[in-house]
Amino acid sequence: MILDFSLLTVKQGILLLWALWMTLVVILNVFDAFKMSGKLPPTWKFASGNFWYIGQVTKIYSTPAWINWVMFIGVIVWEVIAGFLLWQALFSFDGSSYRVVNLAFLINLALWGAFIVMDELFQAWAAEIGGSNAMESHRSIFTTFLICLIALHVLPNG
Repeated sequence: MILDFSLLTVKQGILLLWALWMTLVVILNVFDAFKMSGKLPPTWKFASGNFWYIGQVTKIYSTPAWINWVMFIGVIVWEVIAGFLLWQALFSFDGSSYRVVNLAFLINLALWGAFIVMDELFQAWAAEIGGSNAMESHRSIFTTFLICLIALHVLPNG
């Protein structure tokens, strides 16, 4: 039996995917903050590792740890807002209004755009840390968000 569903369902699925993913990003970063601040043991595995990564990238300018903490907490707050807006977009989207969808994607695109700018500022493109390149990852996420936003607008709802 072939499932019968509309492209509106596909669009809602795209919103669900990003809302779930951003929620996971927030949770992993919060656990990483707890781990790096000593509130969780060093052996704790369910953490992003992003705070350590920030330290590796920013050491080019001998950036103090407290500035890395400010950046990391700022990113987590931004991600919480971005995730909340994605959930709000999912629960309010009926195919007729894109106001909340556009806002959610604007905030997310701004987040990943800011990462791309910071990657350039800290020359992260030159750093192969942990077998990955942050700039490539950030550009890929930015591009994927943009493609999804375009798809949400271009695909019909029927």
